[in-house]
Amino acid sequence: MLWVNLGLICLIGALLVGLASLLQPRTAAVGRVLVTLGLQIGGVLVVTWLLVQRGQAISRQLPPPPGTETAIFAQIEAPAVASLLLIIVALVWGTGFGTAAAAFAVGAKRPRLALLLGVVSLIWVVPTFLLAILAQDLQTQIYNLVQVNVSGGYATFSAGQLAWSAAVLAIRPAAYAYRQGSILIADQSRQLFVRTALSKGLPWGVIVRRHIVRPAAAGLLQTGSSSIRLMFGSLPLVEFFFGYPGLGNLLLNSLGVSTGASSQPPDPGVAIASAVVLASFLAILEALIRVLTQKADPRVAEAASEAAA
Repeated sequence: MLWVNLGLICLIGALLVGLASLLQPRTAAVGRVLVTLGLQIGGVLVVTWLLVQRGQAISRQLPPPPGTETAIFAQIEAPAVASLLLIIVALVWGTGFGTAAAAFAVGAKRPRLALLLGVVSLIWVVPTFLLAILAQDLQTQIYNLVQVNVSGGYATFSAGQLAWSAAVLAIRPAAYAYRQGSILIADQSRQLFVRTALSKGLPWGVIVRRHIVRPAAAGLLQTGSSSIRLMFGSLPLVEFFFGYPGLGNLLLNSLGVSTGASSQPPDPGVAIASAVVLASFLAILEALIRVLTQKADPRVAEAASEAAA
């Protein structure tokens, strides 16, 4: 019942924060973010517990021995750190590269380059597991060619493992960020204030940075939020394919999904903890993006101020 209690605590805490926000309108903007975060985490806790317990009831597994729950946090600590590092690196590579490529394609004013990047971004439709297989095949080809192991090992945390896993995890979010970002930036480039800046003789690079990318920042942040959801959806699969010792791999192993002789019996406590921590990472990142969006777009900030008043 540990997870149900934690879920109820999150839900009750979210309701209390919501009531406090109603009584204190000045805190409405912050309260809205905290309420959403609490409801997301609490809902994930309760729903994940129900699903895992239902699966255990169907398979008639014996209950875990006493004291198992106290060791769960020790089991997920290192994988949580590994997954957090993977998420950060993939987020920076994916959304950063995709957004930068979109800004460069618009700023360069080269239709052929924009067409080439648009064709490359079609990799967005390729399933993540195929990208992981292609990456592993590339590792094999490099080893056969130069007799150098570039994979960084298997089922061990290393810089090589982190780089390969992050690269595969970031490909589809990068393509998505480019496709959406190029639309937003191109739309901003057709605005009247951009023409005014051009008529004043400002360099095109300065115009792109100050008068195109900056006004589109709120939309780009929302695009980044969608890219993050894509990334989290593929995280367990990428970690499983590369044997990366993160929460996604631990989640699948705790549900009984593993390779060959390394098969282990299901562990519902670890499965719930892994899913909840991953969902918490996602909810926290989305909350941060909502705050940054309010800071980046004055209209959002004004709407929040009017609602608070």
